[in-house]
Amino acid sequence: MIGISFYLNDPVAEERIILAGKTGVKRAFTSLHLPEEKGELAERAKKLLHLASENGIEVFADVSYNTPSHLGINDLFQLKDLGVTGLRLDDFFDNELILALSAEFKIAINASILFEDDILTLTSKGLKTDSLIGWHNFYPRKETGLSMEFFRQQNALFKRYSIPISAYIPGAGEKRGPLFDGLPTLEEHRTQEPLLSALQLFHEGVEDVYIGDPDPGEQLLAKLLLFFEEKTIIVRTEADFLHQGTYKLRPDLSRDVLRFMDTRSKTAIAPARTEIRPLGTITMDNHLYGRYQGEIQIALRDLPADQRVNVLGKVLNDDLPLLAYLPPGASVQLV
Repeated sequence: MIGISFYLNDPVAEERIILAGKTGVKRAFTSLHLPEEKGELAERAKKLLHLASENGIEVFADVSYNTPSHLGINDLFQLKDLGVTGLRLDDFFDNELILALSAEFKIAINASILFEDDILTLTSKGLKTDSLIGWHNFYPRKETGLSMEFFRQQNALFKRYSIPISAYIPGAGEKRGPLFDGLPTLEEHRTQEPLLSALQLFHEGVEDVYIGDPDPGEQLLAKLLLFFEEKTIIVRTEADFLHQGTYKLRPDLSRDVLRFMDTRSKTAIAPARTEIRPLGTITMDNHLYGRYQGEIQIALRDLPADQRVNVLGKVLNDDLPLLAYLPPGASVQLV
């Protein structure tokens, strides 16, 4: 699932929620750790929660013991009526209340700092793993995001207990203050293209990817939803590329090339531009390859020239990293 994040101090949160709903987003993260003053922020929180619900967006929220009094509701259970689907319990909650809440909400536990003993403690009290989410932190300060090695270790732990995993990527637009350095889970994603970061998270077994910053940026949501819902990635090619269109990958991924289905041809294709094939080269087999004639491929590594393989064009350098994270059977839209 693809999710956005909205924050009470964002003056255009309403616009972002409405746009996300129209784009097709179904989930959002927010924080309901409100200051002691009830005031305008409490009313704004209720307004944004209602707005998200009206736009078909489930909300997962950080909460504390003080959240009900700040929002003017009786207890945390009433958050369900405001459209909240899951709770991330950052304050200390007693086991009895956690168990009661788990009957009404998904309970998010911190996948970045909890270990096997913590999971066993929760489950020994009667908490079912099918009501849990392993939700990683985001890290506003540079150099503090998780390493890939630690991230994988934690994910393997939560997978052993069949607990789904959520994590963050930065937005492609304006970053959230006060540091304005993005809100990634993984440090290597801080300055990386967000679409690539999301593909890497899905590749690592993350079920739900949230954009941590309030501004997703132009076209990012549409690209993410295109991948999540239709398993399609847009890949840019050289301006003179003549074979634009959407192609489906074979379900059996090859080591050296991406192979497009239903591209073979019975029409004779003469050898032409039988050149070396650097990473990202788009090719078509000619008649010298017999029944493979017409098959279109993209090189996943540098390959030598082959008189049976014609070079058609090349993927733009900025999009080359995407090729490594395309799952079997995905579609590639060459533009």
